[in-house]
Amino acid sequence: MTATTTEEDSAVSNDYATAIGTLILTLVFLLGVPGNLFIVWSILARTRKRSITTILILNLACADGFIMALTIFFLIYLAKQTWIFGPVMCKALFYLCNANMYASIFLITLMSVHRMVAVLFPQKLYLISRKVVTRVIMGMWVLVTVISIPSLVFRELEIEPDFSENISRIVCSPNHTWPTHVSPLFSQISGFILPYAVIITCYVLTLRRLRQTQFQRRIRSEKLILAIVITFGIFWFPYHVINMVQAISVAL
Repeated sequence: MTATTTEEDSAVSNDYATAIGTLILTLVFLLGVPGNLFIVWSILARTRKRSITTILILNLACADGFIMALTIFFLIYLAKQTWIFGPVMCKALFYLCNANMYASIFLITLMSVHRMVAVLFPQKLYLISRKVVTRVIMGMWVLVTVISIPSLVFRELEIEPDFSENISRIVCSPNHTWPTHVSPLFSQISGFILPYAVIITCYVLTLRRLRQTQFQRRIRSEKLILAIVITFGIFWFPYHVINMVQAISVAL
């Protein structure tokens, strides 16, 4: 695949943005990778009888840890300010990042649903066995590999000229100029909007029930639930909004 020429600014064209991005990714790599590896090791080595929550946390740590491990490639990308890994890695890395990102979102959604059932319908909790949850998680991993396919289609190398320094950079950027712009929009809706709506709904219903009971740790639970919902939105909302705006702008 040959690189196309573009005059649009990319993430590596601004020195200030590159420095900030490098700092953030460095912190993510140094803190996130060991942290998630420790969680995985603790569960696999120390936990013999794994609960449903433990299984979900294990998969979540694997998904998050894998994303953070891949940041080393993007650190090199920012440091070099040009893509040096070729067209195949351009597609593959973003595909793997998106697949694990969606897996992380869906796992948080499953945790939200499980918590809601435990609070609202404790007598029905026996229906959610480890075997059932394991099958659901396996189906989820298959789903994220499918909805992440647009990352393979809409990522390609482009040549970005820098007239101030009289050089050209190779960037790995999304290309929504194709007629099938509906595909990335579908991924954003199915991979963020719908799961986030489910998370909010589950936690609103959970909080309502907690407020109706004499739960001793109700205040702590409410703060934890609110923190989860807000953190989820802060981390993922800007990313998906930017992607949706790019696709919609082409559609219009």
